[in-house]
Amino acid sequence: MNDLSHNDQPISTPSEDRFGIDPFAAALAKSILKIKSPAGSVIALNGPWGSGKSSALNLIRHHLDGAVKGGDIAVIDFTCWWFRGEEALALAFFRELYAGLSPTLGEKLKKSLPKLGARLLKAGAVLGSAADLAGAGGAGGVAGGAMEWLGGLIQQEEGVEKLHADLSKALAEQPRRFLVVIDDIDRLSPDEALLIFRLVKSVGRLPNVMYLLVYDRQLAEKIVSERFPSEGPHYLEKIVQAAFELPEPMTTDVHRHLLAQIGAICGDLSEERLLRFMNIFHEGVAPEMRTPRDVARFTNSLAVTWPAVAGEVDPADFVALEVLRLLHPDIYRAVRQNKDRLCRLAGGERDDRGARAKEYEDLLLRSSVGAQRERLRNTMMRMFPVLEAVWGNMHYGGDFGRRWAVERRVCSASHFDAYFRFAIGAEVLSAAELDALIAKAQDSAFIAAEMQRAALVLRPSGGTKAAVILDELNLHAEKVDTAHIQPLLKGLFAVADEINVEADRGGAFSMASNEMRLHWLLRSLTRDRLTLEQRSAIYVAACQTASLGWLASFADSAWTDYHPREGREPEPEDKCLTTAADAETLRKLLGDRIADASKDASLLKSQDLAHLLYRWRELVNDDGAAVKQWTAAQLTTDEGVNQFAVAFTSYGWSQGLGIGGLGDLVAKRTTRAQVKSLDRLMDVAEFRRRVEEVGAGGTSPEVTEFLEAWRHQERGTDD
Repeated sequence: MNDLSHNDQPISTPSEDRFGIDPFAAALAKSILKIKSPAGSVIALNGPWGSGKSSALNLIRHHLDGAVKGGDIAVIDFTCWWFRGEEALALAFFRELYAGLSPTLGEKLKKSLPKLGARLLKAGAVLGSAADLAGAGGAGGVAGGAMEWLGGLIQQEEGVEKLHADLSKALAEQPRRFLVVIDDIDRLSPDEALLIFRLVKSVGRLPNVMYLLVYDRQLAEKIVSERFPSEGPHYLEKIVQAAFELPEPMTTDVHRHLLAQIGAICGDLSEERLLRFMNIFHEGVAPEMRTPRDVARFTNSLAVTWPAVAGEVDPADFVALEVLRLLHPDIYRAVRQNKDRLCRLAGGERDDRGARAKEYEDLLLRSSVGAQRERLRNTMMRMFPVLEAVWGNMHYGGDFGRRWAVERRVCSASHFDAYFRFAIGAEVLSAAELDALIAKAQDSAFIAAEMQRAALVLRPSGGTKAAVILDELNLHAEKVDTAHIQPLLKGLFAVADEINVEADRGGAFSMASNEMRLHWLLRSLTRDRLTLEQRSAIYVAACQTASLGWLASFADSAWTDYHPREGREPEPEDKCLTTAADAETLRKLLGDRIADASKDASLLKSQDLAHLLYRWRELVNDDGAAVKQWTAAQLTTDEGVNQFAVAFTSYGWSQGLGIGGLGDLVAKRTTRAQVKSLDRLMDVAEFRRRVEEVGAGGTSPEVTEFLEAWRHQERGTDD
């Protein structure tokens, strides 16, 4: 096998030998040259499919090259598998012999070999009576076209014995030897393979002529036994004088070559991933690779599939799954179809572990037995921790799930599909995009623009790319240089309201939203990396240009760390978002920003309008006078009524428990009018009058929805 490619082409020179074939080939070539007075000597080179017979043959040719150039020996190659059908094969054999031997024969004897072939074919010694060249149909079908030179000689009167004697005399009188090489006999059909042996036997003992036959001995003996049950292996023994088994390559050589090929395709591994890769390699990959052709077949496949996911999947998991795909397709199919069962931390209750273990055994290993079953079992345990839990009683905490997602392992649900689709799913960010984003984290404008664009990119499964970016940054937060945290957050804070889109809000019982994702991210960026004073200074700087809604959310979180709602204790200072002084600073900044926003349309159009109004009332501390004055002005316009209706409409999710286990299988969305405590912000009676008025016009579905929810609540019939 050649290190420079991943195909299964045989090697040609000793420098390419990776499996210790060359010493054997050199010895056999030396023996061929030293055979005394060869006369039709037949040597067999035996080896199973994929063991490297063709490579050995090329190396034998290499070691004979000096004798060939010196005129001591001529090599006649008969590529038997080029020809289909016994007649074509027989004629091609004699044609190749004629082309190889005739230059050394006198003009008178040049036709002896074609005549001999014609007589043998006519007599049925090779093909039998069905190939009678004397018949009109037979002559045209067998000897037509380029082979007319053979069929036209059958009228000659010389017998087989005389022709053979004349050829023998001529070949014995010249000094050159001939080696007829017939490779790939095991590519032929059974009848064609038998024909090769009959052809060699029929030509007989010609002086200075040797044959080197290359085939799978077990396959050949099986063919002979099926056609000639009484003969068995003795049939070949009558033809072959010396048979040599190709030495099997050392297992260590095969595995070393396999590793080199994987490295050439997949690249070098980082030190932290190398140990796990080698464990999986020796457990589940190397034992499946026994011959050079096994390696070639596997690396051919890997060379095609890997580039599509390079950098997006864990190399150890991908290589192991490629072995399953090629050699254990039933297991591969079972893995691919059971994402939910395999991408979890635990396999069920511990007291039910025996049943779970059998369930997974039946699912994944029912077609495997013995040592192979145990290897496959261990390999999959290394890939899927849930199997390690049910088969090995090893359990992992939630932090491991985060680590496996960072490593893009197959046991991570968000990365699982990439291993089977050979493409990156919409639920994750490509490694290249992630690296580019982290590399430019110090460019606040770039970060803001990228997030704005991402919020417009819808995923097939729902939501936007903005949520994916925030999730991936959260997972890989430790890769962001500490000096880049502040500009990164500045860019994110600036567009936080804009990217907090409805599409990325979780339904039913999920609390996920891009606002929450941003909170999770900033904690990941600074947790265990910065002191309270350091992170507090970063947050305050990033908040100076933050979106108003996000500023309110962040300032509220910082404030409640020190001033929690009734019934809760303040957070320990080291757990707080900011210092107490900076929490005050942010609170004042928020009050000033709300007041400024109230002077134009930005406050009314804020998606966090309700929250901002309550914060404004709290911050001004004037018993709501400023807020009520502003809301009264907005109620004079239909746009103001519409925006308030949207702001004070909320949604919840409910799921009926049912009776006897027949509860709802899905959650139902409910609509609520958040009118409790509304009198703290506005004249509620005037608001209701204006809502009724705008709703009667039928031009605002938002107002209509809000009004219906309000009425349901008044009647006590709301969900």
